[in-house]
Amino acid sequence: MNDINEEEFELDGDMRMFDKKARDEFNKLSEEKKEKSLKAKSFILYPFELFYNQKKTFEDKEKESMFLIEEHLKKYKRCFVATSFGMDSVVMMHLVIRASKNIGCEIPDMFIHDTLNTFKEEKAYWGVISKLFNIENKVKKFKPLKDETGKQQTVWTVAEKFGHLPNFRFAAEGNKWKKMKGGGLKKAKSANRGATPKCCHILKKDSTKKLLKSLPENERYDCHFVGTRAEESRIRAMSVLQRCRSYIIKTLFPYHIRTVTPLSYWMKADIYEYYERYNIPKNPAYAAHNMDRMGCASCPAHKYWEIRLLKDPTNEGFGMLKQNFGILKKTEPERLQESCRTLRRYMKKDISKEDLTEQMRERGELLLKEYEVD
Repeated sequence: MNDINEEEFELDGDMRMFDKKARDEFNKLSEEKKEKSLKAKSFILYPFELFYNQKKTFEDKEKESMFLIEEHLKKYKRCFVATSFGMDSVVMMHLVIRASKNIGCEIPDMFIHDTLNTFKEEKAYWGVISKLFNIENKVKKFKPLKDETGKQQTVWTVAEKFGHLPNFRFAAEGNKWKKMKGGGLKKAKSANRGATPKCCHILKKDSTKKLLKSLPENERYDCHFVGTRAEESRIRAMSVLQRCRSYIIKTLFPYHIRTVTPLSYWMKADIYEYYERYNIPKNPAYAAHNMDRMGCASCPAHKYWEIRLLKDPTNEGFGMLKQNFGILKKTEPERLQESCRTLRRYMKKDISKEDLTEQMRERGELLLKEYEVD
């Protein structure tokens, strides 16, 4: 598809893209609705604009995303795509490849992190897609760096070092304690609410940083594409409103680099539609492990991770669940009981009767019997 009429779209000086029709529709709203949408002063986009763009047709979203990608590929000398080879990431990769061919530029590199905590089906799929897209020489795989003693770092070594499993919510900071007013002690909390867990930095971001730092200035990557969508979480929706879909990252990387999220307005249905239209095979790990997102196989940072691993029809998932519970018992007993309550509530719901086989339910009950505190 290369039938983009550039007069339809416009980027401002900061490579941000606004929808003129959305602004026109916004101006037709009542003053009360406008005021509500404009309450957050830090927003670049109106909340109305996000919803307006999410409701567009698949064809409109695809066309607009292609334009946004092509304009960045024209301006920036060396780009890469951050990918997990999950559904959103593969759509992002495919769009960037098509856009590169449309404008006649070199296809960007594809960065994939092997955290050593990945299902075998996922790794096999990396090769399938690389061959299908003819980008085998463009895929750069990163493994976690070794620690100062030369030991290979994994999610388990990170948990041992910091005294807790990864968590997007507050996590205990090692074995540090603080005094309470009454004279007692309680475990100190780190100020990492909503922040990226330490293991993500250590197992993924640090290896990328090392590469970027090693590059001479004239070979630096200056832009990267990420396949995140606003629909996925409130945090990602807020990010789109505050930064639009193209912005400069001033932290995390050793130098400033532009980030572009062309799929921000896409809904899950659009992703499935893209796979159907372009005949792209899905990652077999989704079906094999009854999962709905890629990432570290045992990751307990996301909400309801306990249910995801219990529902895994393979022994791998349940083994990881038991391993996580064992670590939580030693490091975060309160969090362990929260996880037990999560599983117990789920197993009492009717939906679990559809999700779980008799064997899954039986081993779930045995696990709770071992770790649950009345």
